[in-house]
Amino acid sequence: MRTALITIGLALAVFAVATFAVQRPYDPAIHRWEFALAVALAALALVVLSLRGLARSRPERFAALGGLGGVVIAVAFLAAELLVGPPQRLPTAPGQIYQPPNSKRLAVVFPAVRPGELNPSSTPEAVTVMTGADEVTLALGQQLRTHSYVLHADAWPAAYVRAWSSRHIAQTVTQPTGVAFVSPVLQFPAVDPQGSLTDSFAVPALHREVRVKYYAGLPSRGIDIPFLQLEIDEENGGSLFGGVAVSGRPLRHAGVELLFDLGTYPVVSIAGAPDELTYDVGSVALLVGILGFVILATAVPRKPWRSHV
Repeated sequence: MRTALITIGLALAVFAVATFAVQRPYDPAIHRWEFALAVALAALALVVLSLRGLARSRPERFAALGGLGGVVIAVAFLAAELLVGPPQRLPTAPGQIYQPPNSKRLAVVFPAVRPGELNPSSTPEAVTVMTGADEVTLALGQQLRTHSYVLHADAWPAAYVRAWSSRHIAQTVTQPTGVAFVSPVLQFPAVDPQGSLTDSFAVPALHREVRVKYYAGLPSRGIDIPFLQLEIDEENGGSLFGGVAVSGRPLRHAGVELLFDLGTYPVVSIAGAPDELTYDVGSVALLVGILGFVILATAVPRKPWRSHV
């Protein structure tokens, strides 16, 4: 019976870890490698203990069933960690389609952005999630689960950049360190030590590089609209201008004219969580195993009936 109790105890521990991952997939704590290692070792132990228990008494066979349920739950947890892992922001630009490297059925389609569409009062569009032949709209603030993948959409600051030369000739904007090299939309993926959102872009034909910080406002100075703090540098050279820019107002300095449309755009985060079907199957097996073990182990054996005739 001691082996059966150990089996059930290990299975319940695996169940507890996996349940936490199902309920809170975006909690970084559950995605630590120590949890994955512990669950993997517990699964190996459960396989050995369960196979032994199948050849013993009826209560121990039910305990073995519960142990195998724990193995199924462990597989679901480990698959999510290996395929997806901890929360991360999808590295995409507007108009792109993102497909996770370990999934052939899942794809996230991001809407394109045209000049003038971004503004401080605009509501960003939702993204479209393709799951095989099905198409699902993922609105802002919503969460979508599909197999081991959990997707969550949020509104995030963005800026559409247009650039012209001093003769008002349109220029191409590039992002050498961005997800898309040729893209006019800044999505501020980085945070500086002061907590400000940062990004950068270049105007290659004019040999200009621009670094920007996004501010939602500055209440202490009476500023209640978003603005950018920017620095225009000469390509591979020193600083030429430093100042601020607001949405819809042209800025002409250092031989370049810039116009920013500030607003928000959907960003999608992805995290791993045990596949719901696999998790449910393992949980049912664990529950049946525990109930069967408890009922049979606590049953009082009946004395054989004897006739006094």
